[in-house]
Amino acid sequence: MSPAFNTLFAQESTKTTQQLWLDYNQKWQLSDRMSIGGPIGIKSISTHAWNRYYVSPQIAYKVPKMMLKDLKYSEELRGGVEFYYNQNTDGPDVLEITPFQGYALTWPNRERLDIRHYVELQERFQLETDNWHNKFGLKLSYEVSCTFKFQGDVWQYGKGFYMPVSLKFYWNLIDAVVFNNVFRITPGLGYQFNHEWKAAFLLGYNRTRNGVGDQFKTNDIIYRFRVYRTFGK
Repeated sequence: MSPAFNTLFAQESTKTTQQLWLDYNQKWQLSDRMSIGGPIGIKSISTHAWNRYYVSPQIAYKVPKMMLKDLKYSEELRGGVEFYYNQNTDGPDVLEITPFQGYALTWPNRERLDIRHYVELQERFQLETDNWHNKFGLKLSYEVSCTFKFQGDVWQYGKGFYMPVSLKFYWNLIDAVVFNNVFRITPGLGYQFNHEWKAAFLLGYNRTRNGVGDQFKTNDIIYRFRVYRTFGK
């Protein structure tokens, strides 16, 4: 690890932080199987030690059913690139470029409940802006997310509301310089305004190793607000 990052994170070996995440997620449905889009967002920490700005253009392809066609499930392949700019107050800023490839299986996929399993591989390239030194990281993640959708039959005003809950595990096959996540749990509440717009507020817990190895662990409390917009079909 570079001296700058040692200075940034060596103050405490373990601490609890509070973070605010905001993101706008857009998707263009090009056909029944193909879509493009991705989030644009910002992440900030209450100590004002850093802000993270990011955009993640991506493409998704819904795989046609090859077997068990009577089951209500869907498969999707994803690929794209994440661009992060980490603005640090006590060290050099960091530009991160992360190509990724993913596979999603949604089963069961019902009117009131769907469960999605998502596996993703990320190749992380982090460059410090003072000397443009490159550090490579490789990360594998698995996320299971459940969405409970209200239909208005039990509570007449409930139609449109939904409850997303996700649990995500990370394996840092090659540690990057910063933000080597371990696991995250995120429950929330959302509302589907119409086919085009929906929004959700989530309260999450994230366990992170901010450095290489086991040093500089943090427990992160995350307040996240998400807005989604779908264009096309």
